[in-house]
Amino acid sequence: MSLDPLLEELIQTTNELINYGECKKAIELLENNLDLYEDQYPIFINLGKAYLKLEDIQSSIQYLNRALEILPENLETLELMGSAYFEAKNWDQALASWKKITEINEKEYSAWKNIGKLYYRIGEYFQATQSFGKYLEYKEDIEVYSLLATIYKKMGNDIECWNQLMKAEKLEPDNEKILIQIGDTYLDLENYEKAIEHFQLAIRVNSESKPALFQLGLAFEKKRDFIQSLEVFSKLIEIEPDNVLAYFHLANISASLANIEEAVINYEKCLEKDPSFEEASLSLASLYWASKNYDKAIMHLEDALKFNDKNSKTYQLLGDVYEDAGNIEKAKANWEIAKILEV
Repeated sequence: MSLDPLLEELIQTTNELINYGECKKAIELLENNLDLYEDQYPIFINLGKAYLKLEDIQSSIQYLNRALEILPENLETLELMGSAYFEAKNWDQALASWKKITEINEKEYSAWKNIGKLYYRIGEYFQATQSFGKYLEYKEDIEVYSLLATIYKKMGNDIECWNQLMKAEKLEPDNEKILIQIGDTYLDLENYEKAIEHFQLAIRVNSESKPALFQLGLAFEKKRDFIQSLEVFSKLIEIEPDNVLAYFHLANISASLANIEEAVINYEKCLEKDPSFEEASLSLASLYWASKNYDKAIMHLEDALKFNDKNSKTYQLLGDVYEDAGNIEKAKANWEIAKILEV
């Protein structure tokens, strides 16, 4: 369908505005011209697109419906409608919109990718694999291989998980995300050498990859190569000074190396950044308890209870500390709470 030259210019201008994030300007231009083009679906498509970017889902759906009233089988409108319903978590309507695209034109394979992502989102893994499989009949895709590997892993199908990861690696050998995903799979299998190898490959691709550095530090820690692990987590903190988990692992490693002073410093940094980190509070309290600094041990355990007063381990440990400190009455009171919570 050929458009009126003025409408064509309006659509082009507003498309550019939407692409540059100037959605409100685009909407103003489009709505000011609605009376002139009330029977032209492209103006409603762009309004739906602009409102979708602004996360005004109700307005987006309203205008997209008007576009479909004019041209019921327009593929662009159906794709946008599916996206709008997806954002609204209206899974049935999103599926209906995207499936209609495949019914109209089976070669519009990108719709199968959207359908697969939706099924993955709602935990319908078998349906997701079927949809992604149909998409892959038309195009190889790193993201889809990665998602399929994740799905097969969740389903306990290790062979298919590996098949998808190998296809992805073959397609893009230097893909950081895939290298990390392969490393994570080796880590789960306790094949630390292979895990380390792939995390290091990911770091060669991106020397400041925070996920790769974290997983590399974790792999060295699990391998009990504590010196290497300390170096990696320290580098990660240089890149991301507020990484709470990095401080926590540094503290754990320092404790394993009997460097108690350094362990205390890192646990305290961890809690300074996230006071609700219960495991850090309990670990720090245990160190203070071991050094007979009962007051600080009790302080950190009571701090932990401010965020979670339902953890039996905290009350048990608090009772143990009070017992060592000579306060049997408080020790028994905390042990009693721990017993009640364990039931």
